[in-house]
Amino acid sequence: MKLSYVISAGLLALAVAGCNSGTVGSPGTNVYPSPAANGPYVQTELLSRPAVKEAFESFANHDTTNRTEPYNDPTLQNSIVSFSEAVGRSATTANALASILYPNEMVLDLSQSGVASYLGVETGGATGGKFGGRALSDDVIGISLGALFGNTLSALGVVPDDGKESPCLTTDNVSYDKSNTTTFPYIQAPL
Repeated sequence: MKLSYVISAGLLALAVAGCNSGTVGSPGTNVYPSPAANGPYVQTELLSRPAVKEAFESFANHDTTNRTEPYNDPTLQNSIVSFSEAVGRSATTANALASILYPNEMVLDLSQSGVASYLGVETGGATGGKFGGRALSDDVIGISLGALFGNTLSALGVVPDDGKESPCLTTDNVSYDKSNTTTFPYIQAPL
């Protein structure tokens, strides 16, 4: 468990170092200038929205998606629709899922005030606010599974209920004490 904290801290340090360069990769390429003088780095993983790639896409396509820009990935976009329809969801629900979960980016609307709310921008605030992003206490896996296998989208008024829910698949059955702490890692252990 402590090793994961060290890895997380290291990744955070790399992200902060990358932000200090003041350079942003240009759309259409997955090679971005490195803040160090030793050359560019290459994107090898893409995981903005937990469970999206893992749930919808065959493992054989993960490397393609990992190395593709999040807004230019027809493999993932098509996989969301085809998998959703394969598990019995209507075309309307499948296409709504694709429009909400693609591109594979964490979206923030900085003109909005309030707290972060997973899929807030994409659902017009139906998940709790229009700011977007992800609050520490957001159960992103539960929200994602509920959208895919449950009635989350119809309950939010995004699509009509297609009656094709699979309630036994709508949760990972993991919860935690949401009274977060003021010290790293800031959340309580899972229950």
